[in-house]
Amino acid sequence: MAELDRRGFMRLLRRDKGEEPEKEAAETPTDPDIVQLMELTASLLADVESEGAEPIADAPVLTRPFDKAYMRVTTEHIVYSIITGFSVLMKTSDVTALDTEPPEELRGYGPMVAGTLRAHHPADPADVTRAYQFRFRADSPLLEAIRTACDLPEPEPEPAESEESAEVDQPGPGGASGGNSRG
Repeated sequence: MAELDRRGFMRLLRRDKGEEPEKEAAETPTDPDIVQLMELTASLLADVESEGAEPIADAPVLTRPFDKAYMRVTTEHIVYSIITGFSVLMKTSDVTALDTEPPEELRGYGPMVAGTLRAHHPADPADVTRAYQFRFRADSPLLEAIRTACDLPEPEPEPAESEESAEVDQPGPGGASGGNSRG
């Protein structure tokens, strides 16, 4: 930050080491590729965002084949850029679903949630939906942000016991639960 002194000169203010919040330092990515992708997504959003759009979340992600990517979610748009040079900007109103799988421990990455973001592009026929696949950190704020911004329902928990397994465990007509009994 800077401040003008009484003579009109600009003086730079330096923070003490104790003043810098640790949270900001922990959240700032250090990988130069991620920093570049972060800047690219910000510039893409600057071109299309209206004054009413509020940022909800942004974080690094991986594509399904483990390419580095960065995603930003606002109330009106979702934008992501991949290290391979591919970027997508979509309206939250075009998103139709977010399918996720349970977290899985991946060596070198920690617990990751595989997710498929489905959206209808206005240039496509009405029955065509595009799918974008990512790997989110299990604690990523992006999953909840996408559901909130796109007004998508929470995923339903899987039933503990399916109907097929319940039928197998029921006793047969003789009262035994299977097999022959010799008496």
